[in-house]
Amino acid sequence: MPRSCCGPAMGPRLLYCMAFCLLGAGHTGARVIQSPRYQVTGIGKQVSLSCSQNLNHDAMYWYQQKPNQAPKLLLYYYDTNLYTEKDTSNNFKASRDNSSFCSLDILLAGFEDTAVYLCASSKDTELGCYLSPDHKPLCFPDPRSFDRPPSHPTAMVGCGFVAVAISSLHRSWAETYKNH
Repeated sequence: MPRSCCGPAMGPRLLYCMAFCLLGAGHTGARVIQSPRYQVTGIGKQVSLSCSQNLNHDAMYWYQQKPNQAPKLLLYYYDTNLYTEKDTSNNFKASRDNSSFCSLDILLAGFEDTAVYLCASSKDTELGCYLSPDHKPLCFPDPRSFDRPPSHPTAMVGCGFVAVAISSLHRSWAETYKNH
């Protein structure tokens, strides 16, 4: 069963955080940056996505959001420990060389991998909102509902996104995100 977006534990605090970001308040130097912004590739090719953050956060997350669906957690790092969701394909490989950088590779791209990939970071149990003005606040599943250690953060405090489309059939979908 999919996890709900904006679970009851995060509801009011997340709405406050989103409003805070929309009004342009917060730490403007704090950033979560992903690259490339969009990627069009062929079936069977490898796709490499990178994410960096200057927030000094212990946790970094990778989500996949398919068209008309809520973001789905693929995996996350807490410090140097990798935690992968049970239903995440072995076709995804992640690495975290240092505390400010995390990468996600799609080893053999297929049509099922066409999606927006979102990177987020969080400091353990710290509530805050540090989105840069060029990122729209996004709603993620409540990470406290995960069923394994460590103690999970109560709020996402930074995010970015990249659109990945497989083959030229999906080029127009990726181009939609190019101009955002």
